[in-house]
Amino acid sequence: MDVEILDGLVGRALEREYQRSSIYATGLTNLKMTVPERVRVGDSALLICTYDLENATLYTIKWYLDEAEFYRFVPRNTDVPVTTFKVRGITVNTMKSNRHEVLLVNVKRNHTGRYKCEVSEDEPRYDTKSKEAFLSVVDVPATVPRIMVDRQHLISGKTFRANCTSGASHLAPNITWRLNGLPPPDPPQAIIDTRIALVQIASRTALNAVMPNYDEIKHYAQSLLTVNTSGLFKNGRIQLKCFAEISPVYKVDAIAEITEADPHPVLITGNAASRSFREYILTNTHKYKLTEVIRFKIFVFDHQMFFPDFK
Repeated sequence: MDVEILDGLVGRALEREYQRSSIYATGLTNLKMTVPERVRVGDSALLICTYDLENATLYTIKWYLDEAEFYRFVPRNTDVPVTTFKVRGITVNTMKSNRHEVLLVNVKRNHTGRYKCEVSEDEPRYDTKSKEAFLSVVDVPATVPRIMVDRQHLISGKTFRANCTSGASHLAPNITWRLNGLPPPDPPQAIIDTRIALVQIASRTALNAVMPNYDEIKHYAQSLLTVNTSGLFKNGRIQLKCFAEISPVYKVDAIAEITEADPHPVLITGNAASRSFREYILTNTHKYKLTEVIRFKIFVFDHQMFFPDFK
């Protein structure tokens, strides 16, 4: 047989054998990491790292916070497979942590950061792979948001302004509005201006440089809503609701109500009106304060409300 042909056959055979052996060789694959995006201060956080070892043996699992190792799992150490390290006061529930999961308890704001799961297989390859994810620890507001409205009783077509201010927190809440259960109309009928109390700086490192007590700083959000009421009153009312939300760990609302005024108030003038009014007051004056009598003698907007017996 020709030498070149023989070399070709041998080469292809070796290549096929290598491919077959690669399929069944040890190998760390399908590494996935699950970390909650946000967790409230004082709550627990479950960190999950899944992977396929195929025919390989696990050597070690390591967890890091911003490149500082705080948890290690070594299965060959059968007596004590878990070791924890002091990093920013992190507390690990070792009874509920294993080769796939790590349970952090009573998390603090300084536990915010980038978490990394690093998986290594045993000899002969000692292949190592890792995944990272960011977790924010949130200090939610201790108080509900507050709504202030400049006009609570007005004619349809007029404009009111409302202010919704969240409680202090870290991070700042997102504020949204609802009018009678629906989003506000599009501009220019409704205009929303939302602001955060603290100016944001690009990086945490830069923020710590200028504000050493960063972890003590809190934010609040403030949203100003300006609305023209045309077509918005429902049964003479507009229910105004604002939500302060830090998804998915916090969502609280506050409610105010705008009522529709009579566009044609009743004006009492002339001798007949004065005479009828005087007769009513003389017989019912014990029911009202002097200021009320003077006010309604001049201008009565809704006599049925204030004087139910007045005809």
